[in-house]
Amino acid sequence: MTLKKLFAGLFSLAAVLLAVCAITVCAGAETNGDYEYRVLDDGTVEITDYNGNATNLTIPATLGGKKVISIGYRAFNECASLTSVTIPDNVTFITLGAFADCSSLESISLPDSIQSIEESTFSGCSSLAKIKLPNSLTSIGDMAFWSCSSLTSINIPDGVLDIGSKAFMHCKKLSSVKIPNKLEYIRDNAFNDCSSLQSVNIPAGALIGDYAFSDCVNLSDVTIPDSVVNIGYQAFTNTEIINKQNTPLRYIGDILVWADRNSSDYTIKDGTTRTSAGIFRGYSDLKSIVLPKSLKYLGSEAFAGCANLTSVSLPDNLEIGHSVFSDCSSLTSITLPNGLTSINYQMFSNCQNLCSIIVPDSINLMGGMAFYNCTKLKDIYYYGSQSQWQKITGLDFNKDTLQNITIHYNYTPAPSSVTGLKLKARATDALRLTWTKSPTADGYIIEMKDGSKWTRVGKITKNSTVEFKKSKLKVGTAYTFRIKAYKMSGKTALYSGYTTISARTNPSAVSGLKLKARAADALRLTWAKNTSADGYIIEMKSGNSWTRVGKITKNSTIEFKKSGLKAGTAYTFRVKAYKMSGKTALYGATKTISVRTNPSAVSGLKLKASAKDAVRLSWTKNTSADGYIIEMKVGGVWKRAGKITKNSTVEFRKSGLKSKTSYTFRVQAYKMSGKTALYGATKTITVKTK
Repeated sequence: MTLKKLFAGLFSLAAVLLAVCAITVCAGAETNGDYEYRVLDDGTVEITDYNGNATNLTIPATLGGKKVISIGYRAFNECASLTSVTIPDNVTFITLGAFADCSSLESISLPDSIQSIEESTFSGCSSLAKIKLPNSLTSIGDMAFWSCSSLTSINIPDGVLDIGSKAFMHCKKLSSVKIPNKLEYIRDNAFNDCSSLQSVNIPAGALIGDYAFSDCVNLSDVTIPDSVVNIGYQAFTNTEIINKQNTPLRYIGDILVWADRNSSDYTIKDGTTRTSAGIFRGYSDLKSIVLPKSLKYLGSEAFAGCANLTSVSLPDNLEIGHSVFSDCSSLTSITLPNGLTSINYQMFSNCQNLCSIIVPDSINLMGGMAFYNCTKLKDIYYYGSQSQWQKITGLDFNKDTLQNITIHYNYTPAPSSVTGLKLKARATDALRLTWTKSPTADGYIIEMKDGSKWTRVGKITKNSTVEFKKSKLKVGTAYTFRIKAYKMSGKTALYSGYTTISARTNPSAVSGLKLKARAADALRLTWAKNTSADGYIIEMKSGNSWTRVGKITKNSTIEFKKSGLKAGTAYTFRVKAYKMSGKTALYGATKTISVRTNPSAVSGLKLKASAKDAVRLSWTKNTSADGYIIEMKVGGVWKRAGKITKNSTVEFRKSGLKSKTSYTFRVQAYKMSGKTALYGATKTITVKTK
């Protein structure tokens, strides 16, 4: 439990006590029909018991002529006959367990005067299927709807700031929950075992309690904003979103929320930004761990009780919850990260072998008992001055612990490891790296892996220069680089740890792209094999945009046919090689080609007229053509008989023929592509003169 939760709980308890004190009884119990009640100091009434057996009950607004403002402790508890209840508008208090275990209660109408639903108010109401919560509501108490096993949905009003512990626990039919954006607390076990719940949106400012959604076995969609850092221990254990991940560590988005105690692999993946509380609590086999540079918040008690933990690498600008390293009895030294602002409550309590700690000058708060029972702690190395140290809030809490420790002020550490290392640009023969400026460094050393050895390929002597280009590389090839920051202390260079990156050059561009064959409705392209590629992407221009029309997954396949095209039409294609680098496709430069399909074949060819010495042929206009070529067979050989240069001219007359003689003609459309004539398929006809 965080201090914020603890204090909030104490304030809630105080508020309840004040409310109870405000409702002071001035007289003994009285009876009015089925109701027992008592009169309060202000002359209003609190119902203390109900002795009737109504099914549909409307609670009276007055009893004995006095206004009913409160329903007392367990007043309707175990009223098995009740199926529906209407509460009058003047009721402002419904106290603990007022309707608990009303097993037949199906619905209840709450007035807008109700500001809180107290502890166990409707717990065990197993038939309660629906309830409309009033807009005036600000809190839902512990176990308020515990085991309401028929409840299917709940719309929590915008004014609610606190959902109590076990408030909806065991609501097994609850499938829909609307949580307001201003909610501050989701307490321990609040929705535990809501086995029908499938999705939930966590508000940006909420603190999530331990086991809050544990055993919601169908919960598969969880949204947690970046601002939510306090995520309770085992908050999402045994949910679908966790169970379907077959890995030692399991995540919701970029948040580590579950770790397999039986695994030996505790490698937190890059990109993780937060962990839930107690993520490795009590893992006795955990001996060392490196936290990713992306991590921004380490949940409370993350390594508490890891008795064999000896080495922890913490990234800069990490915030750390309370009790994170408590009872880590094998930890002897640790370097706290630059940018850390607080050493929280009991952070290192009972670390009995902790001898030294390096503390950044960004620390401004030290929580109580931070070094409790650290009996061997003798040295704290502090980056800042003595006056800075003395300004840290909370030092007085740790006076007894710290009085026997030597504080080494103005400590000069090695520079921190390089962060933000990434590939900025790549080409077929070069890679350009970039990273975040290291304010504590003088410069950087860049090395490249050559086989099993590392070779220095660059040295940068200004920490403001945060780019490096390596040229003369092979195309489509993977390379591994590492970089470390350095700082000169006199003539001695102090080095940070290495930061490593792997990257691949692009494949080369496709060469030899050309048209291999064409038809009226298809075009076939070919090119040379690209040995630096895994395959090829083919795109076709459509208007002003490019559309993928093909993907070839073998670099030995160097042909592509595009069918379903229009006759006599120009098309532009581009082809680029690709190479897979993990799950990322790298592309070579594109090569472009423009080609045209053949015109379509002439249709409707027929004899239009015949004379003794002539015939006239006709056909249908071919819109894909520029004109037509007419040939006549003479002695077994085709000879051109005519050329028509307009596609709208669809007749041809051949004269000078012999009477009563058969002649064979063929007609084909043509289309000019630049200076090249493209031809459609021929159509043949045999005709006879008169």
